[in-house]
Amino acid sequence: MKLSTFNALSDKAMPVITPIGVVVGLALGSRIAAYKGWGTFFFACITFIGALQISFSQVAKALRRGRTIGMVLVCAHVLLPLIVKALASLAFPSSPSYVTGFILLSSIPIAVTSFLWTTIHAGDGALALALILLDTLLSPLLTPLTVRLLADSSVQLDFQGIIISLLYMIVIPSLLGMLVKQAASEACTNARPYLSPVTKVCMMLVIVLHVASLSGTLTFSAVYVPLILMNLVVIALGFVLIYSLGRYVLHEDRASVVSMTFTGGMRNISAALVLATSYFRAETALPVVIGILLQQTFVGFLGARLFSRDTG
Repeated sequence: MKLSTFNALSDKAMPVITPIGVVVGLALGSRIAAYKGWGTFFFACITFIGALQISFSQVAKALRRGRTIGMVLVCAHVLLPLIVKALASLAFPSSPSYVTGFILLSSIPIAVTSFLWTTIHAGDGALALALILLDTLLSPLLTPLTVRLLADSSVQLDFQGIIISLLYMIVIPSLLGMLVKQAASEACTNARPYLSPVTKVCMMLVIVLHVASLSGTLTFSAVYVPLILMNLVVIALGFVLIYSLGRYVLHEDRASVVSMTFTGGMRNISAALVLATSYFRAETALPVVIGILLQQTFVGFLGARLFSRDTG
C-alpha cells in the first residue's frame, strides 16, 4: 500500500481512532498507568509535527484579518465558556466537578486536527493555521484564567501546573516547529507524509496512557447518559455559534466560514485529558473522556451537513 493511500485511509479513520484509544486504555488500566507522564511528551510531538506545516509568512498574512480572528477567539473563549458554564450548572447543579470538566473542555486551545478537517472541506488553510497558532500561544493565559473565573470555588486547581503543562505541550513545540519550517521548508514538506502516521500513533498513546490512569476510579452508571447528551450539546453549540457568526454576521466567504467553524468549534481534547488527569479529580475528567469518544465522529457529521453539499 502506498503511503499516500495509507494516510488518506487513516484520515478517514480519525473518528474511530480516539474511541479505540479510550477502550484500550480502560482495558490495560493499572498495568500502564505508571507511564502516564509520557503523555506530555507524546502530545508535544503532535504539536511539533503540526507546527511544521505553519510558516511565519502564512501566519503574518492571516493575522491581518484581525476582525475575523478576534471574533472567533472571543466567541470560542468568552461567549461559549459562559454558555457552557450556565448549561452545565443547570444540568449538574450538585456536581461541581462535572461542571468544571465542561468548562475545561470549552476553554482548552483549538484542536490541531481542526486544520485537517478544514482542508477536507476546502477551507482557508492559512486562516486556520493562524487561529491555531495564536490560540496556542495564548493558551497558558486563557485556559487557566477561564477555569479560575468560571469553576466552582470548591474545586481545587493547580494553576501553575496547568500553565507549565500548556507551555511544554503546546507553546514551546509550536514555536520550535515553526522555526524548523522557517529553516528547512522543503524538508518539512517532504517529511509531512511520513510524519502523519506518527501523529496518529502519538494521539492514540496520549489517550491510552491517560485513560488508563482513570480506569480504577471510573465506574459506569446512568450518569453517563446526561454527560453524553451534554457533550453533544457543547460540540454542536460551538459549531452552530461560530458558523452563524461567520456566515450571517461577518458575511465571510465560504472558505473562511469553514476555517472559522472547525477551529472555533473543535477543542484539543487530548490536551484537556492530560490536564484533567494531572490536576483534577477523576469526576472532572469524565466529561473529557466522553468528549474524546464523541468529538471527531460528531464533527465529521456536522461538517458533512454544513459544507459537503457546496464543496468543489
